[in-house]
Amino acid sequence: MATLCTIAARTEAADQQPWEHTPYKVIATVACDDSARPQPGLEAQLVQAVRDRVEASLRPLWKFTANAAATPAERRQCFALREIPWAELTPEQLAADKLLWLGVKATPAGYELSCREFDLFLRRWSPVRTRFVQQESYLGEACFALLRETFSPLAMIEPIEGNNEQVQLRFKGSKLPRPSGEEAFVALGDAYLPLLRRTDRSGKLLENGLTPVAWTYLAIDDLSTPTAKIFSGSRLPFGSAKRGMVQQVAIGVRNTPGPTPVRFHSRTDKTQGLAGYEVFLAGPNDENTPLGVTDRDGVAVIPPGAENISMVLLRSDGQVLAKVPVVSGGVMQETPIADNVARLQAQAEAQVVREELIDLVARRAIMMGRVKSLLKNGRVDDAKELMSQLDALPSPSVFSRTIDNASRRIPKSGDASVQRRIDSLFSSTRDMLSKFLSTRAITDLQNEVNAAASAPAAEEPSETPAAEPPTS
Repeated sequence: MATLCTIAARTEAADQQPWEHTPYKVIATVACDDSARPQPGLEAQLVQAVRDRVEASLRPLWKFTANAAATPAERRQCFALREIPWAELTPEQLAADKLLWLGVKATPAGYELSCREFDLFLRRWSPVRTRFVQQESYLGEACFALLRETFSPLAMIEPIEGNNEQVQLRFKGSKLPRPSGEEAFVALGDAYLPLLRRTDRSGKLLENGLTPVAWTYLAIDDLSTPTAKIFSGSRLPFGSAKRGMVQQVAIGVRNTPGPTPVRFHSRTDKTQGLAGYEVFLAGPNDENTPLGVTDRDGVAVIPPGAENISMVLLRSDGQVLAKVPVVSGGVMQETPIADNVARLQAQAEAQVVREELIDLVARRAIMMGRVKSLLKNGRVDDAKELMSQLDALPSPSVFSRTIDNASRRIPKSGDASVQRRIDSLFSSTRDMLSKFLSTRAITDLQNEVNAAASAPAAEEPSETPAAEPPTS
């Protein structure tokens, strides 16, 4: 316990250093399996080659330690690359910023390389990255290159006042000198995942204190500032000011470009995939490209686009349910959607009521026009008969009960936002009822018919010929 407290205190003290002047403490563990092609000393050679390359090109950004796997457990990890529980990390590992495991396996055709990173600041595992090398002479350089590709840089996110399309990024160690004078891990178009990191007053990460910013990714669009373009399904994914003990942090997404499977599911039930929903690739000027529909599990495969991040639309029954960013070459992206069977059922019920209402309004308008025409031509009795048919049409109170019954047939949704949309559907239908099916017009027309019926009948012309005047 005392050791862990010492480590925590040392880590917090390091975190208080200026972010841009703080190097990454990186520990790399390397293991080599040369059973297929025995090469004594290969593992030690690769460790030294990696150390030399980091010393030449990445110091002082990396405060680097590289070791050959010393125990059977470390060797297994270099090839299995499993996600190690936090409690199993050693004190030395807990004091680092980045842990990298590199496995090299000799085969008859060459060498298979695999690597994975664990970021301790965000407690996040990277995807496994692999390479294949044929020439032994290039093996040391290939190991170094794979470590670089797997490494995910970190940046603090700062909103830009009055700008909802970009954010400014402050990269860790960005003000340290570089041997090459250039940014080692940042390039235009690189994708970053933003997260919220909640801590207590001492800077210690709270339990469940890491949360990805919903439906949001960033892409570097200017290296001089640097700034990143926001790709988000939310209108304002970032706050305009710092919020207490909450840090807005971005971590690089180091994917190999390629198709990305995305699974859309109900927000209240992850097992309920949204099958048969239309998927579109969003384009400029609302020119969207159809990609097909989700399969029985709610999965759609998004092809790589011109940029690392694509915006994808999910649509059902002509209504766009979500607009989400998708990073090229990612693993399965789980996307919760505020949608369920209850909303679709409510939409269907409301549509039936609206169609009946539209039909009734049209019939009523036609009949009212005919009544007025009959009154104009003096056919009061015909107008009264048609008026009785008009009165027999469903009244607003009847339609109101129809809407209430339809609403009661819909089960309540466990998702508050979905329930609001259901309530809004029926509320807007009631608004249509009061707007287009008012009783005032019927009452006014009935008064006209009653007035015409009670008016004195016009004197009919006599059919008896008038008497001729007497003749003298």
